[in-house]
Amino acid sequence: MSEVLCFDVYGSTHNQHSIVDEIAAVTGLPTDLAADLSRLWVDHQIGYSMEVSLMDAYEDWRELTVRSLRYALEYYGVGPTDETVETLLAAYEHLEPYEDLSHFGRLREAGHDLYILSDGTPEMLRTLAGNTGFDEYIDGIASVDEVGVYKPHPDAYRTIEGRVDRPLEECTMVATHTFDVAGASAAGMETVLVNRFDVPPTRLGHDPGLVVDSYAELADELS
Repeated sequence: MSEVLCFDVYGSTHNQHSIVDEIAAVTGLPTDLAADLSRLWVDHQIGYSMEVSLMDAYEDWRELTVRSLRYALEYYGVGPTDETVETLLAAYEHLEPYEDLSHFGRLREAGHDLYILSDGTPEMLRTLAGNTGFDEYIDGIASVDEVGVYKPHPDAYRTIEGRVDRPLEECTMVATHTFDVAGASAAGMETVLVNRFDVPPTRLGHDPGLVVDSYAELADELS
């Protein structure tokens, strides 16, 4: 396994649904509907990113986050005022990590270089990493914003080559989304699926090189 480990963030290291309580408080929706709204928000973020990539009409992740949030609010009958949107975007900057970050420390101690490789803008990723302490464990950030196309397009993964002195084939993508793992594999990367949701791990014939159920297990495997 490569010593350069590239981590997806939104939905992989950090839980996009960890702000359901904030959504409920801001919108006045009961918690179960706030959770549904959160899922719709995330589904449309991903859907929009793939749509704009196919249409060659790139908009950055913050803009797609706003657009998908406004859609989800309207869908659930909540007026998407600027104040509501800004409040929830501020909460989005404090998404909780899925696991104790000490496991990433174990990976670094074992000699691995850790990078973020994400759809997020550099500013959004720096802010989230700083707010949650993740910045203490990473060596750098590679954002698809640099190439103007989203995962799983091959160019999205090649952004890491500008951060490390290695070819893409010597870097490993670590993600929870099966489409992300498949895209990285198709681009030539080694891959790890963090299968915390126990989903079928294959996508279009691109099997992950390693399947774990947590970052704790990943650290056990690679330390």
